[in-house]
Amino acid sequence: MRVPIVRVSTLIAIGLIAVGCTSGVGSPSDGPSEGPGDVGLANTSWTVTSLAGRPTVNAPRPTMTFSADGRVSGNSGCNQYSGTYRTDGSSISITNVASTMMMCAGPGADVEGLFLKGLNSAAAWQRTEDGHLEIAAAVAIVAEPGVAEPGVGEGQPTEAPGIEIPGSSWVLVEMNGTADFAHIVPTLVFGTTGTVSGFAGCNTFHGTYTPDGHIGELASTKIACQSPASLIEFDYLKALTDVGRLTLVDGRLVTDGGIPLTFEPG
Repeated sequence: MRVPIVRVSTLIAIGLIAVGCTSGVGSPSDGPSEGPGDVGLANTSWTVTSLAGRPTVNAPRPTMTFSADGRVSGNSGCNQYSGTYRTDGSSISITNVASTMMMCAGPGADVEGLFLKGLNSAAAWQRTEDGHLEIAAAVAIVAEPGVAEPGVGEGQPTEAPGIEIPGSSWVLVEMNGTADFAHIVPTLVFGTTGTVSGFAGCNTFHGTYTPDGHIGELASTKIACQSPASLIEFDYLKALTDVGRLTLVDGRLVTDGGIPLTFEPG
């Protein structure tokens, strides 16, 4: 009767040893990942400490957040970006990288150019013994866990000086703390010559905006609107004319003023 017990225990011990041998993250011996990304990078966030061997000290430091659904996003040094990633053992590819279109100058522009070049040419990755992430690419990327200090990390506001994003379109997702617009979708479109236009809830509008982000007096069509469209439109147009500054937070456009507004790219 003891023989079966010994055999079962032996099989369990062998199974535990086999499981232990397959642990480890990002090593070349890892098998192909299942779906986009894998457990090695999913749900992790990083701040770039060097690009092409040069420290990012005294300059905006890009960030990277890898989600479990195969998305990578963050701040590239000036703009917000997002893309897709896939790992297979120690190999990595990052594709479909898109970003906002703020005009950048100074250190932010230099860092952003190098960082995006590195992302688009990413070929291999590993975690070092000290916990850093290294991405081999045309511009090698080294990052530490977590996001950057306030002002340049993901989740921190990045001011949009001049909000020079000609041709960009936005959809209102929150106004004065609420996201319930009775299925009405107000919009905001920045033209290429300082003009702004959009849909207010019932009528369309147009006007101008200044390099410091202030939206001037707006003119709109005069279609008679019923509630709730009339109420949404009144508050929305008033909020736009009260805007004093535009900022970007995690890829969203946020306004200050008496009635705060939040937009997503549309």
